[in-house]
Amino acid sequence: MPLREAPIRRRLMTIILTTCAAVLLLTCVSFFAYEYFSFRQSTVTNLSTLGSILASNSTAALTFTNSEDATEILSALEAEPNIKAAALYDENGKLFAQYPANLQADAFPAVPEADGYRFEKGYLTAFKPVVHEPNRIGTLYLKSDMDAMYERFQLYGCIVVVVVAASLLLEIG
Repeated sequence: MPLREAPIRRRLMTIILTTCAAVLLLTCVSFFAYEYFSFRQSTVTNLSTLGSILASNSTAALTFTNSEDATEILSALEAEPNIKAAALYDENGKLFAQYPANLQADAFPAVPEADGYRFEKGYLTAFKPVVHEPNRIGTLYLKSDMDAMYERFQLYGCIVVVVVAASLLLEIG
């Protein structure tokens, strides 16, 4: 039976249900958008802090051209499961040390890029200067995956499905 011919009670119920579903959908989309942007920002902040610590700790290794110490400093990244690659470049832009040690050299940029942070292909990459006052003595490269964000979105998606299903059951029942 077309909606025009349906009793007023059914028409009102359809309008209310459609309005509630639209508001719920808009709320979920807003929530996902907020999470997406805030998670990206917090990831940049965390990577910036980690990069600053590593760059500061790497100055002696670069100053005295001690690649073993630089590799040991980078190996501390084992505690960060989202960091997939890291490297130190000397002042000439030559690869000096890398993490993980068994990763092929071509997995890293051939030369350091401009300082800053970039989101590309599911990763956040960072290039930070390593400075020994007042000179720049190298560059730190970090590559972090965004798997934590995707896992969080999967959980949120499941929650949304449960909330929408429960809302529909309450409306119908």
